[in-house]
Amino acid sequence: MEAQRKGRYDRNAFASCLLALGAVLTSGWWLSGTLLACAAIGFALASRKALKADDSLRGTGFSLTGFVVAVGVLLFATVGPSLLSLFLFTIAPPPQ
Repeated sequence: MEAQRKGRYDRNAFASCLLALGAVLTSGWWLSGTLLACAAIGFALASRKALKADDSLRGTGFSLTGFVVAVGVLLFATVGPSLLSLFLFTIAPPPQ
């Protein structure tokens, strides 16, 4: 018995996953890691919209992976540490 497969893969889902991988690899450079992660999130959201509209498309896992990895890069490697250090400098007592 052979399982029926859905149709073709969504290109936005693949792009999201690849951009998220690029964001991980370039997270040492703040600006490029942030831009790639934001682009990956945008492609993931566009992919999710297309996947919900067309039942014949595949790529939900790639889209979800791209979204989660990109959010992780933003929170733990690029924007999150910057905001945390800004917050800590803000609440620190002035030097005497």
